[in-house]
Amino acid sequence: MFTFFSFYFIDLRFDPACCGPSLFISDENTTLKKNVDNGTWYTCRIANAEWNKGAHYWSMRILDKGAGIVMIGIVPTDFNTSLAQYPGQTANSYAFYVWNGTKYGSGSATAFTTDLPKNNDVIGVLLDLEARTLTYFKNGQIIGTAFGEIPIQDNIKYSPAIGLHSFGAWVSLIKTIK
Repeated sequence: MFTFFSFYFIDLRFDPACCGPSLFISDENTTLKKNVDNGTWYTCRIANAEWNKGAHYWSMRILDKGAGIVMIGIVPTDFNTSLAQYPGQTANSYAFYVWNGTKYGSGSATAFTTDLPKNNDVIGVLLDLEARTLTYFKNGQIIGTAFGEIPIQDNIKYSPAIGLHSFGAWVSLIKTIK
């Protein structure tokens, strides 16, 4: 059961200062695209979101998943976006890999879903730091809770993040109600 304490619009933007090379931000920092075919993962954090408590929901449209090599998740604020890495690869980072439905958490991979996103699907993410869970939605329908027991510490704040590997992979943030 999900409980929301207040509702307001959250207008998230990609952060050019926390975005790996080979990634292109456009449309007032709401669209992210991999514009170089270099066979390397890069990640971009979302700028105006750093949380260590509360429940937070955001969504994005997959405009073109390229070869499907897109990771959608959360990273701690000390995640180094200048390195070739993706959400879920490092300690305290977690992600859903849209190519094969695997979930990645702190470097470990586990099967998660067979309900794979396609181009133009909207992926919603609910980070509930009170329940310590990360839950995913596709086109408004729950896919499932990918992670429980997310570490909560005063010195760890989480930010939404997208990792792209495939040339042409392209996502767009959607203004959502929280």
